[in-house]
Amino acid sequence: MISQFSDNFLHAAKEYLWLLSRGYPQKSSLKLVGDKFMLTRDMRQVLYRGISSEAQAAARRDMIGSVKPGDVVLIDAYNVLFTINNYLLGKPLFISNDGLLRDAGESRGRIINKPVFNRAIGLFLDVLKEWDKASYILYLDEPVSFSGRLSIELSKDMVQMDIDGEALTVQSPDYMLKHESSDAICTSDTVIIDHYQGRVVDLPRYLLVKFFQPNFPSVIL
Repeated sequence: MISQFSDNFLHAAKEYLWLLSRGYPQKSSLKLVGDKFMLTRDMRQVLYRGISSEAQAAARRDMIGSVKPGDVVLIDAYNVLFTINNYLLGKPLFISNDGLLRDAGESRGRIINKPVFNRAIGLFLDVLKEWDKASYILYLDEPVSFSGRLSIELSKDMVQMDIDGEALTVQSPDYMLKHESSDAICTSDTVIIDHYQGRVVDLPRYLLVKFFQPNFPSVIL
């Protein structure tokens, strides 16, 4: 895990932010800054996933909120579960400059430790049970091989725990979160967030702070 970012990385982040905020292309800016500061692959991933232009970051921070009674909440299930799972595996997580918790994204979609992933699911459901005045729809990517079985298991678990909701496999969770009617969404995917009009709930950050009290490093500059 990363306990804090080095001065070298923070200088790189400031230069990268400066470029993005002035309209320079993301890919070439990342290479330029990464090469200049000799950043590792992981640190380049943190820049890529953790730094957005000042305007984009500010807009997203204004969207962050909590689940309220009566809310219909749509959840990008793999995005949320793998963020929790990666923390449990000891992988680096950090607070992006838009205020959302993210990871380096290297194991997205691959379960490398089933007991740890199951623990992530258990903690996730405990939080939904705590927020018992709302209803939830969990979207899982249909092309992922185990999504059908997992959606059935999650739906059964929610019934058993008296959580109002269901888990569905769909071709594109991104499309559903952007276009289905809801009061709030749970995802850190910027493509979804930038096309959404409601509240964004950082469920992984809430959960991990609640159960583990971590001190996440931040790239809010």
